[in-house]
Amino acid sequence: MPAIHLISLGCPKNRVDSEVMLGVAQQHGYHHTREAREAEVIVVNTCGFIGPAKKESVAVILEMAAHKVSGSCRLLVVAGCLSQRHPDELASELPEVDHFIGSSDVMKLGDVLAGGSDRMLVGNPADWVVSADSPRMLSSRPGSAYVKIAEGCDRHCSFCVIPLLRGKQRSRHPDDILREVERLVN
Repeated sequence: MPAIHLISLGCPKNRVDSEVMLGVAQQHGYHHTREAREAEVIVVNTCGFIGPAKKESVAVILEMAAHKVSGSCRLLVVAGCLSQRHPDELASELPEVDHFIGSSDVMKLGDVLAGGSDRMLVGNPADWVVSADSPRMLSSRPGSAYVKIAEGCDRHCSFCVIPLLRGKQRSRHPDDILREVERLVN
């Protein structure tokens, strides 16, 4: 069974997205490894909110890119808010990255793993919100999990890029949230 290593940077929303990507990978026959050097696929789920987070994301991407030379890694995927915010810049400055996935495109990891996708998979950030039916592999300790009740924001404050990174505000239906919580508990 091939291995995937995923690093989740940033906020709890990113953690949920990372857990969904791990669930997608599991559906495609991958198992999660905590050791990057053992992974055939490495995913870095980035934060692009503030300057230091962007620098950390790029540093981690470059650190993981070294595993394409010294480890088992055959695919390096950069996902999340930094991909959403700066897709073209990242693509030109990081040729070692095989695929870029936007913040609302986490389900497209399946296409990447299946081998038939474009390098750039960054769409409209308002196109997706997690649901109770989303595959998910928890990464937190037992008895604890984040649950997204909404995504995005409609306010365009001068100091904030959330609408750019996550799209317009979308709330989940309470029944869907309850189904997810029940699934997480069981």
